[in-house]
Amino acid sequence: MFRLRASIFAAALAGCAALAGCRGAPPAPAAASSPYVLVLGTAQDGGLPHVGCYTGNCAAARIDPARRRLVTSLLLCDPRDGRRFLFDCTPDVREQLDRARGHPASRKDEGPRPPLLEGLFLTHAHMGHYGGLLQFGREAYAVKELPTWVTPRFAGFLTKNGPWSLMIDEKRLLLHELSEGARVDLAPDLYVVAFRVPHRDEFSDTVGFEIHGPKRTLVYLPDIDKWEKWDAPSGSDGAAASDPSHRRIEALLARCDVALLDGCFYADGEIAGRSMKEIPHPFIAESIARFASLPLAERGKVFFTHLNHTNAAAEEGGDAWRSVIASGMHVLDEGRVFGL
Repeated sequence: MFRLRASIFAAALAGCAALAGCRGAPPAPAAASSPYVLVLGTAQDGGLPHVGCYTGNCAAARIDPARRRLVTSLLLCDPRDGRRFLFDCTPDVREQLDRARGHPASRKDEGPRPPLLEGLFLTHAHMGHYGGLLQFGREAYAVKELPTWVTPRFAGFLTKNGPWSLMIDEKRLLLHELSEGARVDLAPDLYVVAFRVPHRDEFSDTVGFEIHGPKRTLVYLPDIDKWEKWDAPSGSDGAAASDPSHRRIEALLARCDVALLDGCFYADGEIAGRSMKEIPHPFIAESIARFASLPLAERGKVFFTHLNHTNAAAEEGGDAWRSVIASGMHVLDEGRVFGL
């Protein structure tokens, strides 16, 4: 179920308010006249409930579908011309596109096999972020010439390795290589900028995205190792390093209106039998401490996403969830709409 709470941007409020309490139904098309982002998923790559997990959050989600979380993904919609763009293609993409049916309201799906999307942006080659591409191949929807933006290294991986290479050969995906800091223009007042982040880059490098709309900017950063690995070397003037992959998260917050940030784990030690040093992410508890000195308006931009099935903050109303709210930040809900 898509769960909605207060503070949805006014441009999309009317269409989304009707979803409150509507279990398992696709969200109604948002009554918006300008671009917006629809949140399609908020879980780590394995989703919630997670394979092989029958305790904690997973047990609760198996009993109550309202506590399920699909894998992290966004849909950028432009009601002015009906186009839409997917950010990360998850193993849950079939259900996510079902839920997003009719977004935006101006979209016209015509013909026996209408395009699902006008474009796809992928952050990196971990299963939750590109595994859903299989649904677009010959055995499933068999898309045609879907523009797909990836880093050059990611493009090389897809081109050289099956089954993805078959999708390239058959022109189901048309790869466009992202350049650090370069604009991908989707409309005169709507564009996307990729930025590098440190992460476990076995098959591709990793990026986050800035989505710039007519009035607002949203940052999508679902995966990063640790904030400290991204910090610019200190200097007398606080200037960023020449390497653009070195940045401070606070600088990114300062220049955006909404930041959907990596909240994979709440705290150290939450995965039994496994060293969390093997899977570094900024713990939500660490982010709360780091951002505590920021003004409330800056902290209020932060929405934690990419929640692991072990994450205590995934339990709405629980102690960890309340600690996030008390900090002035938020735990992201599926179905939330952010106007741009």
